[in-house]
Amino acid sequence: MDTKPISRMARRAFPGRNQLATPGDRLEGAALVLAVLIALLAVPVAGATGSEWYATQKVQAASEQQNRHRAEAVLIEDAPQLVGSAGRGRTAESPRVLATWRASDGTERHGTVQANYDAKAGATVPIWIDRSGALAKEPLTAEGVAFNAITIAVLLWTVVAVVMILLYLVVRSVHQRIRLRRWAGEWERIAPGWTSR
Repeated sequence: MDTKPISRMARRAFPGRNQLATPGDRLEGAALVLAVLIALLAVPVAGATGSEWYATQKVQAASEQQNRHRAEAVLIEDAPQLVGSAGRGRTAESPRVLATWRASDGTERHGTVQANYDAKAGATVPIWIDRSGALAKEPLTAEGVAFNAITIAVLLWTVVAVVMILLYLVVRSVHQRIRLRRWAGEWERIAPGWTSR
């Protein structure tokens, strides 16, 4: 394994032994160490946040699984026909169409449900309803909750890591500009002596 990038980063993070290191080099090293430390500390924080999200959403998912169930809605009008550029690789949003369905107590309900384009009146569409028979979203699943929790944890850590990288790059960029200005100033000071020889 090539250790050159690691040793180069270590020298950049801890320039104290280098006699040519400037206060700007030390500041840049401190910014690098701080960025790495905060990114590492963000790992357990992101994990705890994802775990807390999972616990909360797991309870909600269990409640939704108990209180929602599938039903069949019968369309009472034709769905619109598909027109336009949706057929050229774009996904068309399903139209909402008037339909009826039965609640758990047997009463008939009416409303608009999503159906396929070109669906005809009398066609059935699967829907989710709550205990009162009202339309509801599909309930959360255990797999969906776990996926969401992992996604939130990874996104949170990624945001922190990206912010730390940007912070370090800003410090490094400012330091490089200051260094180049100083070098230019030094060259202007000594250039007349060199060019006159």
